[in-house]
Amino acid sequence: MIRAGLISAALVCMAAGAGAFEPGTSDFVYSSDLVAQGFAPFGTGGTGNTLYGMTDGSEIYLCFLFDTPEDQGKRQNVLLAELAGDTPDRALPNIPVVCVMTQ
Repeated sequence: MIRAGLISAALVCMAAGAGAFEPGTSDFVYSSDLVAQGFAPFGTGGTGNTLYGMTDGSEIYLCFLFDTPEDQGKRQNVLLAELAGDTPDRALPNIPVVCVMTQ
């Protein structure tokens, strides 16, 4: 009975503390900008739809695809033309990846 009371009190304290936590905000950053700043990639296994993460040891960013259906279609058309043996223009839209700071 005392043990259950202690567990209950601990849960109430944790819930109160969790409710008081307010996440901050930051601007998203392009993956290429983080690389230029010396950040290194690390694998995330696709957790939360991430592609990968970037870190400099003290800051961690999770990176996500930031693409449009139109650009995906352009890339697909050029690559399919290449597979068909045509000689398409090899210029393709870049694949934008944005990274969001974790906390």
